[in-house]
Amino acid sequence: MNNERGPKIVYLGSPDFAVPALAALLGAGYQLPLVVTQPDRPKGRKKQLAPTAVRQFAEQAGLPVLAVADVNQPEVVAQIAAAEPDLLVVAAFGQLLRPAVLQLAPRGAVNIHASLLPEYRGAAPIQQALMDGCEKTGVTLMYIAERLDAGDILAQAECAILPEDNAGTLRERLAALGADLLLAKLPEILNGQLAATPQDEALATYAGKITALHELLNWEQEAETLHNLLRGLTPDTSAYTYYQDEHGWQRLKIWRMEVAEPWGNAASAGTVFGADKDGLLVAAGEGALRLLEVQPAGRGRMPAVSWWHGHQNLHKKGLRFHSAASENN
Repeated sequence: MNNERGPKIVYLGSPDFAVPALAALLGAGYQLPLVVTQPDRPKGRKKQLAPTAVRQFAEQAGLPVLAVADVNQPEVVAQIAAAEPDLLVVAAFGQLLRPAVLQLAPRGAVNIHASLLPEYRGAAPIQQALMDGCEKTGVTLMYIAERLDAGDILAQAECAILPEDNAGTLRERLAALGADLLLAKLPEILNGQLAATPQDEALATYAGKITALHELLNWEQEAETLHNLLRGLTPDTSAYTYYQDEHGWQRLKIWRMEVAEPWGNAASAGTVFGADKDGLLVAAGEGALRLLEVQPAGRGRMPAVSWWHGHQNLHKKGLRFHSAASENN
């Protein structure tokens, strides 16, 4: 149950990443008079409306929840003001907060961002760090400014990126790290005792939203680059490629792969040059990959070797994956 005394915190967050920090605040006894989140969205193959992870958690915990498409609308601002917050805490909320919202709390608004700012400002810092092959990342606790992720830094905590990490595993660890950092620094923030450091604009980099353009594999790239791309996409989505069979151009999703020894292979990029018990061996622009799990159009995910054994017609003439469905490849 919420503590009836002490500072009031209005929490704004939406996906799974934002749940641990909310749970930590609740468990520590902070007053949470209002939780704000995104509206329900279509989800799954049937596109049924589903609440955000934050809304599900908040409702189960008995917290008041407000799901809004635009937090900056006057009527929403009025509802947040009515909660009389001392501080706003934001984590992966998904909307920019304008001055009318930022000015509601005497202690301001702090955000948990999943990178070591000023690196990787923007919507997809976790994915981009993986795609870039980084060996470490972290979380930043910062004041929110009008410009995206440009506010003064209150505290940071580092996190190693493991070779086996994908966006899901790394996001889970960063969410827990962010929750711990928030709880550790919150008393100083509420007492106005934690100094903030301006970001160095010369070091700022950006991680834009992941789109379908990221998912298409360019086989001319190095094997390590392609592997890191897939690590950044999964488990939220897959990469994909094209191939041609007797029925025309087909699309194939790739869910798991690993960098493989090229075995002295000199095949053109995208060419399948072998298979073993674990996967399908494909040449990249430099090096080679072993495809482990794929998904043909209209079917479920399956081991790559099972898919390969089901396409005997492609074995004799050879198979080459392409970055576009075109006769010119």
